[in-house]
Amino acid sequence: MSDRRRSPSPSKPGGSSRRSSQSPARSRADSASRSSAAGPPPGWTQGPGFDPARAPRQEKGNTRMELPPDAYVSDTKKDLFTLRGNKLNTEGKPEMIEVNQYRMSKFDFNKKIYQYDIILSPEPDKIGPVMKKLWAHPKLQAQLRPYKGDKWLFDGKKLAWAPVLVERGEIRCKVDLDEGKRPPDAKPRPGADFLVTIRKTTEVKVAALQGYLEHKISFNNTVQEALNFLDHLVRQWPSQHLLSIKRNFYKQSAAGIPLNDGAIVEVHKGGYASVRMSHNMARGGVGLGYNIDVANTCFWIGGQSMDKMVCNFLATCDRQWQGMTPITVANQLRPVQNKGRLESSDAFKQLRKLRRLRFKVRHSNRRNDEKIYTVIDFLFKEEYGLDGATARTHKFEHDGAQISVQEYYRKKYNVNLRFSNLPLIDAGKGGMIPMELAWVEPMQRYPFKLNPDQTAAMIKIAVTRPSVRKSDIVKNAMELQIGSDPFLKEYGVNFETQFAKTEARILPPPAVKFQGGGIADPKFSGRWDLRGKKFWKQNMVPLKSWGFVALEQGVPFPVLQQFANTFKTTFMGHGGKVLADPKLLNPPGQMRFNAAEAIAWAHEEITKSSGYTQLLFLVVSKKNSGSYERLKKSADCRFGILTQVIVSNHVHKNNGQYHSNVCMKVNAKLGGATSCVKPPWNSPNTYFPESRPTMIIGVDVSHGAPGGNTPSTAAMTMSVDRDATRYAAMVETNGYRVEMLTPSNIRMMFGQLSGYWRKGHNGAVPAHIIYMRDGVGEGQFAYVLDQEISEIKEFLKGKIPPNQMPKFTVIVATKRHHIRFFPQKGDRNGNPLPGTLVEKEVTHPFMWDFYLNSHVAIQGTARPVHYHVILDEMNVPVNDFQKMIYQQCYTYARSTTPVSLHPAVYYAHLASARARAHENIASSEGFRAGPKGHEMIREKIARGISPSGGERGVDAPPLLTLGGKVDKQKGPVSEEEQLRDFFRSTMWYI
Repeated sequence: MSDRRRSPSPSKPGGSSRRSSQSPARSRADSASRSSAAGPPPGWTQGPGFDPARAPRQEKGNTRMELPPDAYVSDTKKDLFTLRGNKLNTEGKPEMIEVNQYRMSKFDFNKKIYQYDIILSPEPDKIGPVMKKLWAHPKLQAQLRPYKGDKWLFDGKKLAWAPVLVERGEIRCKVDLDEGKRPPDAKPRPGADFLVTIRKTTEVKVAALQGYLEHKISFNNTVQEALNFLDHLVRQWPSQHLLSIKRNFYKQSAAGIPLNDGAIVEVHKGGYASVRMSHNMARGGVGLGYNIDVANTCFWIGGQSMDKMVCNFLATCDRQWQGMTPITVANQLRPVQNKGRLESSDAFKQLRKLRRLRFKVRHSNRRNDEKIYTVIDFLFKEEYGLDGATARTHKFEHDGAQISVQEYYRKKYNVNLRFSNLPLIDAGKGGMIPMELAWVEPMQRYPFKLNPDQTAAMIKIAVTRPSVRKSDIVKNAMELQIGSDPFLKEYGVNFETQFAKTEARILPPPAVKFQGGGIADPKFSGRWDLRGKKFWKQNMVPLKSWGFVALEQGVPFPVLQQFANTFKTTFMGHGGKVLADPKLLNPPGQMRFNAAEAIAWAHEEITKSSGYTQLLFLVVSKKNSGSYERLKKSADCRFGILTQVIVSNHVHKNNGQYHSNVCMKVNAKLGGATSCVKPPWNSPNTYFPESRPTMIIGVDVSHGAPGGNTPSTAAMTMSVDRDATRYAAMVETNGYRVEMLTPSNIRMMFGQLSGYWRKGHNGAVPAHIIYMRDGVGEGQFAYVLDQEISEIKEFLKGKIPPNQMPKFTVIVATKRHHIRFFPQKGDRNGNPLPGTLVEKEVTHPFMWDFYLNSHVAIQGTARPVHYHVILDEMNVPVNDFQKMIYQQCYTYARSTTPVSLHPAVYYAHLASARARAHENIASSEGFRAGPKGHEMIREKIARGISPSGGERGVDAPPLLTLGGKVDKQKGPVSEEEQLRDFFRSTMWYI
């Protein structure tokens, strides 16, 4: 822990001394109009205006606004993205549905609105809390009253808006925050006396927003200013009676739902609210809508003293600390000896996670118990010895003598501390506070990733059926009081009081085709089974050298044998090609607990008897991401052999449905395809017409846990067969938290995958490339075109003649939104039917985007996928294109239900997550992905260990070679090189 060399205020350890302003003459660099009008004092010299050794802090502006893609491009590129035009679906069955958006039916676009800067002199270190007090001060409000002061909007920091212009465009007012609180002769306290200047800077032209929505002008700063005003307008009134956190609102008096442990984390059901651009002008709207949804958020459980909070929190960190009391936990928090020095204990290190918690100090005889303090740290210094920095051992000067914190509270307040051997809270300028006197404030967000048990409990709370969710949304809208909002009324804004209704299209579900004329016709049930069905394409590589390995706790040989026989029978029943029985292996001794050694041994055993291993079943005791990663790393990157991990309890059950599910994955890995659908266009022999050979690409980038040193991993998938059912994938590191594919990755991945595509298309050149991108926001759409697509085109220029350059259609798919459908005629749970397409009301006024619900939600309310078509050089027919996206969701290789996202993107997500196992690090460095990966990062930070494990460069180290390399000394065994190459070209990640 840090040694802060800080003592409490000489007068009181829980005193009310405040931070004085550090820079009275500081001016804001972002606006010349904000500089102080007063000249510099004598002897003052101009400084650099910033700390040259400190990275500049960038203003993010209002991050709550939902800006369109063209808001992020320069004026010369406003026509970069494809427009919708008249591309609306005409083929699906029309059906009216409700969406959780309230249509804006009125907005006074001619209203005069003035924007003001608020300037403080001196400028405080923490402007937000001070500005809040100043804005509410009666003296300042009196100055604003002649100018409709009760209708001013305030962003809490430095901007305000008003419906009137103040005289001469400026108000100046001196405000003393201690006015009436100090003796008449006392001098003003530093940091309490301010000169407030409110200066008009611009007139907000909301008519510009109307011009953009009607597509008469391009997006510009004037439009953005209008949107910024509108965002603050809809939030001003709710923020006065609800807790506002970003786009969410919470009723502070509402009880939280304890999560799992019941003592540390609780869930509050709040409301999400955001103004969005809307395709609704033809239906009585003005081009805007109010998207309202539910927001389930975790908060620390407040209203408990810090000593109890510490006991409850440590119990969730480790089982060894469960059941402790403030008396017994003190022993766990004492310093420990290590190499002749004292350092903080493991339990004490966990307390770092409680930093930044706000609390009040409560005890008898205290005059001001409403002051809020913040946990800066928990006090630790070696000089206090083995007892630690407690209320007994920590002393400070008071009335000319040294006194302990314990004695101070006894003498001044007649308070006898019960747990004086607990570490003190370091509250910064607030002093050192005993834990038992610190009462945690409610409604403080819990900032950490939930552990698996907490996540399961959270899902149970958050997942609700459509009827319940709709009821919750309506309740949230009522709490926002949009019908009686005085600010909306003043500025001429009106929202309809009911959910917006819009015409959806229900696309026809496809028939799912199998080999030998087998057909599954799920209609709108969204489910079919494999009984009596043979896979559309059987495995390209017949199984002859394969086996089962029982790891960890193992399974009895007869049980394993029965499972292997059942799998073989089931696989062959689905059309699988098997030439030999599998080899059943039990690793000797303790080898079964060492994944890498066990795989190497099993691979050698199979290779000696049957030839180079094609497929290895790995039976593990339980789901464990660390064990899984070690298995996959060894198999994928050392030997280049396909593996299928199965959990031992499924081996014991030997269930037929489970075998069919595993068969789908194994068949895909071995080069087969589960099923196929009929193309939307006339193409009898292949999915895409032979005159228009088409390549589908999916791209996703996954990022490591925040705070860690795990590089981002990128994945590109590509359809390689004529039926567009099989996707090869390439993966590689992509820098650190870099979302756009690097040029070198694009060339490597596209170059490798396009070779597989051409092999499956008789060496043809693609006429059309459909590029589907996941995980990017509107601000990154232009980068997808300017960086990723441009790089692919540059690569192709060197490979094919100019007259054969393919045409691109680029789609961004995202599920990170709050739009939900509430149909009049849905499925049995009230969710929209699969194939529900929405192109109006919740879409952009003129850009080409649509929402598609292609799946059946197993639980809760279905979330549609938002597809943005940002480039369409092929000018694809809208009916066929949307039907293709929907119906291909029925061809996902390992499912007998349609998936929610197009398979190309889904596969890219799987491959990028799997690539975590391919990092060139020792397994001893721990988990790299999943909840355990996040947990380890948190653990390292809590212990004061840098999660980076050393300095990192600009470029992330490359992944291990996919498929591995042949041993140069031994040379390849029979079929080794062919099988390693096959591994790279197949669906190894499925």
